[in-house]
Amino acid sequence: MKKITLLFLILTSAFAFGQAPTTNATDPPTRNAGDVISIFSDAYTNITVNNFDPNWGQSGHTQVNSSYDPGTGNLIIAYPNFNYQGTEIATQDASAMEFIHIDIFVPASVTGRMVKFSPINNGTGTGEFLVEVPITPGSWNSVDLAKGDFTGMIWDSVFQLKFDGQFNSDGSANATPFDIYVDNIYFWKNPTNTTTDATLSDLQVDGNTVAGFVSTNYTYNVELPNGTTAVPTVTGTATQAGSGSSNVSVSPAASVPGTTTVTVTAPDGTTMQDYTINFTISAAPTVAAPTPPARTAADVVSIFSDAYSDVTVDNWGPDWGPSSARINDVTVASNATKLMDIESGQVFAGIDFAASSPFDATSFTHFHLDYYISGTLLPGQTLSIKLSNHSNGAGETSAIQTIPTAVAGSWQSLDVALADFVAASAPADLSRNAIAQIVISAARADNSTSVDIYLDNIYFHKNTTLSTKDESLFESKIYPNPSSTEWKITVPNNTIRTIEVFNVLGKRVVSQNYNSDTASISVESLASGIYLAKINTELGTKTVKLIRE
Repeated sequence: MKKITLLFLILTSAFAFGQAPTTNATDPPTRNAGDVISIFSDAYTNITVNNFDPNWGQSGHTQVNSSYDPGTGNLIIAYPNFNYQGTEIATQDASAMEFIHIDIFVPASVTGRMVKFSPINNGTGTGEFLVEVPITPGSWNSVDLAKGDFTGMIWDSVFQLKFDGQFNSDGSANATPFDIYVDNIYFWKNPTNTTTDATLSDLQVDGNTVAGFVSTNYTYNVELPNGTTAVPTVTGTATQAGSGSSNVSVSPAASVPGTTTVTVTAPDGTTMQDYTINFTISAAPTVAAPTPPARTAADVVSIFSDAYSDVTVDNWGPDWGPSSARINDVTVASNATKLMDIESGQVFAGIDFAASSPFDATSFTHFHLDYYISGTLLPGQTLSIKLSNHSNGAGETSAIQTIPTAVAGSWQSLDVALADFVAASAPADLSRNAIAQIVISAARADNSTSVDIYLDNIYFHKNTTLSTKDESLFESKIYPNPSSTEWKITVPNNTIRTIEVFNVLGKRVVSQNYNSDTASISVESLASGIYLAKINTELGTKTVKLIRE
C-alpha cells in the first residue's frame, strides 16, 4: 500500500482491470521489526524485490502491475490474466518465522477456482510446497498460512515466491486465466520473551541440519543406514544470541538404535526445553529382487544381473566428489546385490562401466533396474536415474534422465522406455550412441538427505517378444475384457511387479508398479480400441491383449 504521486494516478488510470477492487485490504497489525520479513506492504520496511514478473512462461507475463492503484492512492499488485506467477526476492533466512501473511482479492465473477501459494527455498528441506489460500470472491481475504502447512519446508534460504491458480475448487486442473490482486505479503512470528526462550535455532546430526527442523518441534526421527554402529554426533545452537553455548547440553544415545537428548536452558537460568532425536536403523530387504525373464543374448546389455552375462564395470561408485557414495557388494537372500552405502552428505552414486569403450544403445528400447529403498522417503525425496553419453571418447557430451515415482520398503522393478527419458541438462541432446556411465540418486529437491538403495538386475534390453517358454511360465486371468471402466488382472501363485500398457502404435500409455498377485488398471482415460499389456512378474514376463470398449 505505497503512496503514489498524481502523475502516477493519471498514468495508471489508463489501465483497466475487470472487476478490480475499489478498496484496500485492512492494515496489518503493528509488529516488531525483528518479527517480520516484508516483501510488499506499506506497514513494514520491505526487503529488496529483484523482479515482480520473472519470465516463467506464465500467461500474464509482462502484464503484472506492482504499482496498481485501486482508486485509493495505496498501491497493490495486480496479476491480470493469471494462471501462475513468480516473484524473485533477495534471498532471506526466514527459518525463524512462523507464518506468511497474504491479502488477496479475486473478482466476484471468479467462482469455483482455487489459488495456491508457496515460498521457494534453495537451502535445507523441501524446495516448495503449494498450500491453498482460502478465498471468497468479491472481497479482500486476509490469510495467515502457518509454516507447518508447508510440509518439509525450512525457509532458511527463500529466494522466490509462487502463486498458482491452475485448479478448480475441488483440486482438479483448470489452466484458464483469471485476475487476482494481492497486498501485504510478509513472513512473521509471534514475539518471544527472550529471557524464557529455551529453543534452538539449529539442530544438527554429523554436521547437517536435521531434516524438517523447526524450533517449535521437539521430537525427530532419524533413520541411519543399515549396518551403522557409531552413535552420530548431535549439536544444537541456542536461539538467543549471546546466551552462550553453555546453555545447550547433549546427552548422546548409548548405542544405535537409541535416543539422543538436547537440553536447552533459557537465559533466565530456569526455563528448560528438551529436544529428542530417535535414531533407527534402515531395514534391509529380506527377499531377493525379482528374477528377470529369459531373453536372447543379443537383446540384452547387462551391467549387473545373475540372469545375463555382464559387461565389465570399471568402477562401482567412483569418487566424483564429496556428494558421491560407494556401491558395495552385499548378499540378499543368497542373491548377489549391490548397495549404495550412503554416508553423511552423500546423495548419489555412479556406475562407470564403459569409460574406454561406451556402447551404442540406439537400437535398444528399455532400461531396467530393480531397486529397494531402505526405510522411509522424506518429503520431496525422489529417485533419479541418469544415463551419461560419452561421444568420441570424450567426457559426458549429453545425458538423459528419468525420475520415476519412488517407492520405499519393497523391491520395485523399473522397466523404462529409453524414449521416455528426457535431457538431463542443456542442450537438450537425447543421444544414446555412447553410454558409459549411470548415475543414481534418491536425494531431496535441495539435493540433500539421501537414503540407502539396494540394486539388482541393471541392464538395457530390446523389447522383443519373449520365448514361448517364458510366455508359458505362468497363467493370467483378465476380467472384464472388453471393459469400459477397468481391467482386473490376476496371476495365481505369482507376484506382479509392473504392468505396462501400449496402444497399437507402440506408445506406452500406462505404467504401474505392484507387489501382489492382483492388479487393476483404470481405462476411463483411454480411447476405445485394442491395447497390449506387458505383465512383469517374479516368474517372468508375458504380453496379453486388452480391449477398451
